[in-house]
Amino acid sequence: MNSLWAILNGGKSSRFGSPKYLAQWNGQSFLDISRNRIRELGGNSDRIVLSGGPSPDESWEVVEDSHQYLGPLAGLHALLHFALQTKSNVLIIQPIDMPMLQSEHLRLLRDQACELEGIVVAESQTSSDKHWVLVAVHASRYEDAIACIEAGECGSLKNLWTECSCEFLTFPDEFLANINYPK
Repeated sequence: MNSLWAILNGGKSSRFGSPKYLAQWNGQSFLDISRNRIRELGGNSDRIVLSGGPSPDESWEVVEDSHQYLGPLAGLHALLHFALQTKSNVLIIQPIDMPMLQSEHLRLLRDQACELEGIVVAESQTSSDKHWVLVAVHASRYEDAIACIEAGECGSLKNLWTECSCEFLTFPDEFLANINYPK
């Protein structure tokens, strides 16, 4: 199985005030934390891509956001097309601003999407919060999701995944915090 591991790095970080990928958490940048947790899981046929740029250096493969969409849908649309082109078995997307997430969570998302041949979205254990950006999509669902985005009916990730009949995987809240403001 080959996985496409995507770090969603788009956005202007306006609430944060500076690029999130440069932000530090326990002495490491958000970008390094994201890459390291993927490397713990990745196989020889896996790829890691940065979605939305900018690229911090030449070592990163960057998938540019689709220009006809806004926000996370722009990144997701481009990533789904890239996953389809590269014949990746599963696409796993993690937002750059979740430094407390663990490798195990990404592995569970990937494995569940493969087992179900579907779309799996992370949800909070104690609240009704869904983390619509933290998701794994099986290859059998790429074209469905692309078609839904391109039909223009979804408008948000929540609507997209609801339309595509996603499944949910529950994680403890402390690992799902998005860091939207600097300390």
